[in-house]
Amino acid sequence: MNAHAHSRDLMDRITADDVFEAEKTVLACILAANELIAECGLEWSDFVEGLHQTIFDKASELAAGHQHVNPVSLKPFLPRSIDKLPFAPSEYVENLFLIGSSPARKAQFEASLQIIKGMALARQLAREADFASSLAGEGHTLLTLGDEIENLENRLKEMRARFAETKAIASPGTAYLSAFNASARRDGLTGVPIALPEIARVLSEPVFEAGNLYGLLSSSGEGKTTLTVQLILHAIKQGHPVLFLSYDESPVQIIRRMIAMEHGVEMRQQRDPMKLMSQRERDLCVQFASWANHQPFQVIRCQREGIDRLLIYARQFVKRYAASGKTPLVVLDHVGKVKPKDPKLSADRISGDITVEAKACADETGTSWLVLNQRNGFGDKRDNPRPIAADLYGGTGARADYDAILYLYSAEKYKAERIKVAASDADWKKINRVFGSEIEGIRELGAIKVRFADPTITENVLFEPRFARYKSLQPDRPAELTL
Repeated sequence: MNAHAHSRDLMDRITADDVFEAEKTVLACILAANELIAECGLEWSDFVEGLHQTIFDKASELAAGHQHVNPVSLKPFLPRSIDKLPFAPSEYVENLFLIGSSPARKAQFEASLQIIKGMALARQLAREADFASSLAGEGHTLLTLGDEIENLENRLKEMRARFAETKAIASPGTAYLSAFNASARRDGLTGVPIALPEIARVLSEPVFEAGNLYGLLSSSGEGKTTLTVQLILHAIKQGHPVLFLSYDESPVQIIRRMIAMEHGVEMRQQRDPMKLMSQRERDLCVQFASWANHQPFQVIRCQREGIDRLLIYARQFVKRYAASGKTPLVVLDHVGKVKPKDPKLSADRISGDITVEAKACADETGTSWLVLNQRNGFGDKRDNPRPIAADLYGGTGARADYDAILYLYSAEKYKAERIKVAASDADWKKINRVFGSEIEGIRELGAIKVRFADPTITENVLFEPRFARYKSLQPDRPAELTL
């Protein structure tokens, strides 16, 4: 049975009298206990009967203004009479108020509420099914059809969220003890392992924790994507599902990077394997690609998607690999290319619209999100271009929703750029003072934001351009103590 027929069938099985009585019960109970107005999750349009719509609408307005809702406060908002109604609407409300305190009505509240929600949902689904049917017959282009489908998905998502059951709320102490005991067992320090110990030290976190939103800030050409792919590869090798939402690189380019990191086969060789690779190297590439096909790993090459579409991708991916028992990692490259809901908004508002949704998705799905930020160019105007919060897409205000933001900085890159335009002894002195020497291949890791640690900690790693990978400068650091 399709969605349209199922919705119609539901409306046929529940009679109009059933709905009318359910609406009466809910209104009666909220008149007797006003706190139910906010808790019930209804809107006036969820009611069928016109008078019931008016009663609930005005009751909601009064409650929002911290006024008591009763027959007296509602009376000025009710019509004096209604055709074919044998009594005045004010008298009808008085009767609802009287029956609202009865044990029988209270016992029927939850069931009545579910009837109203179910019927409202069925009506909306039927309308959406009619819309989809008409849409299919209008001869849309692929582009406009894609936009209409995205709008439809957004409406369904909002509808599902509004009628979803309220999630259970654990007391803070209970939540802490659960995390504490799980961490002690080392099967519940829930998160994604970090490839480089330097990153863990900068963030003061042993993993990218489930439910958290992390940022990575760097300029073009500093190796942001390389570091990201290295983090992804490490996570996959540890059995964690990874979804890469990429506006820049294709799946082929990502696998090339991984092979270079893992097997030392340069990307230029992979582009011409018969001339530049040995048989052993070709075999390694084929084996790695076959291995990648069997991993919980997906790359989606994004183009015009907004955050709502990206969230759909993420939820579908998490559902697909839910049985793995490992925290999924969702990587977004990068925030500045996500299609804004309103392009007229400022960059900080656009960034906030994206990160607040990503953070909510991480929390709701138990995933860890890593969102890449390309520097906005303000740093190029400073004598010392080391990253600061103002360099984020959206500026300092864009930090709000992130749990932590890591930066990657190449003094080598910026020094080379300044050398090209140096014109005086003063310029050379400034360059040498700011950047120093012996910085070839060195990349600095630091934090723009950390919640519970020292934000001034920095670490250096070695960049190996030939294989496009990073190497720890402290390979013999003792492993973390396990309990």
